[in-house]
Amino acid sequence: MVVGSGFISGKEVVVFFSRFGSWSFLSIFLAFFVLFFLFKCILNYASSAREKLKCSKFAAISNIILCTIFSAAMLGGVNNLLKCSAKWLNFAVFCVILLICVFIFKKGNMFFNKINLFLVPTMLVIFVGFLLSKLSFAPSCHVSFGSVSMFYAILYCILNTSNGCALLCNIGENLAKKQKVRVAFISALALCLLLLAANIVLLARPSSFDCDMPLLSIFSGVSKICMIFVVGLGCATTLFSLVYSSSQSCRGLFKNEFLNFFISICVPCIVSLLGFSNLVQYLYPLASILGGGLLVWLFFIPSLKRAYNKVHSCRKNAKNENAGHNNVKF
Repeated sequence: MVVGSGFISGKEVVVFFSRFGSWSFLSIFLAFFVLFFLFKCILNYASSAREKLKCSKFAAISNIILCTIFSAAMLGGVNNLLKCSAKWLNFAVFCVILLICVFIFKKGNMFFNKINLFLVPTMLVIFVGFLLSKLSFAPSCHVSFGSVSMFYAILYCILNTSNGCALLCNIGENLAKKQKVRVAFISALALCLLLLAANIVLLARPSSFDCDMPLLSIFSGVSKICMIFVVGLGCATTLFSLVYSSSQSCRGLFKNEFLNFFISICVPCIVSLLGFSNLVQYLYPLASILGGGLLVWLFFIPSLKRAYNKVHSCRKNAKNENAGHNNVKF
């Protein structure tokens, strides 16, 4: 879910890291430790967090809003890739993607999860290969208030971990304690190495920062066609996961299937009209703040329901003990 159109196109990397120049390397280093901590925290407390996610309206609404923003960005990314093609092709591709979304809404995501086990690693290998082909170092320009990059690095970590929280909780329940640490470490390391490679490529070409899809703009010919395919694949695989996650949260709140369909699929289509670049640049940082609230609530605020049950249980036990004492015969 992390590697979508924002990441592979480079726009997300520019917004949260590259635009801060040399400071971006330090912020990526910080991001590794923050991601490792958050991944480990989510995996370790997966059961209690999953219970809260199922029972809480706040968690469900937060997840729906996050999924809507990300889904809109994925749809905006697809539209951005196809805007130079014939209108009938753009329309046809959108129809196919929306039909698959409807299928996932109706039947679930099990079939596409199995496909993703092949598609996502293949996509990442191709992406890394293209990044390495463009890898070159260049002195980055001086940036005022570069220390703000530390704040944006934390926002980036919160954004992506909160978005994939439900999925991480499902994984965490099936892992042993040592496995959770290894998974958290390897995941954080792999993501930060990808960030580092993309950041180096972008810093060597600062003129690409203003493009809607910075990494895509530095390729041409056959390489660009391949990159378009990779970015499109990133959009699709992430979108399908988001539609499933959003639909599950909607069904926990509403019984009306048409309303659930409208929120899960139609609303992201409408929001995507804001444009891919605007969504990543302005709504992603705002989504980070909402995601931070969700993570704090899930892992650092005790469940009120559990506290109430505990107090109620104690009172009930005390009452029983008193009742037993009153019934003693001398």
